[in-house]
Amino acid sequence: MVLSVHTIVSFDFAVSILPGWHSTIFPPYFVAGAVFSGFAMVQNILIFIRKIFNYEHIITLNTLERMNKVILLTGSMVGYSYIMEMFIAWYSGIQPERFVFINRALGPYALSFGLW
Repeated sequence: MVLSVHTIVSFDFAVSILPGWHSTIFPPYFVAGAVFSGFAMVQNILIFIRKIFNYEHIITLNTLERMNKVILLTGSMVGYSYIMEMFIAWYSGIQPERFVFINRALGPYALSFGLW
């Protein structure tokens, strides 16, 4: 489900003509982001269930550590996608594409972008 839905939605963005949205890196980026956020949400719920219902023997630390490794891997994939998206905008030489990313990083939404 994650693969099909997020890949199709990302293809919708990838074939658009809007600067900053037409990138071929979107399909793996969307799937990695979905797995990343899904694992993080499930792990948060499991930690509470583990303590509240005293399920330490079922939900072991080894299970949580393995989930952490998947979260670290997919988070790294998402971070790499962010970096590559900005590199492609810079390297393409297309001025509207560059403006979108510079404005995203330094414009009115710089706080939510994470540079400040």
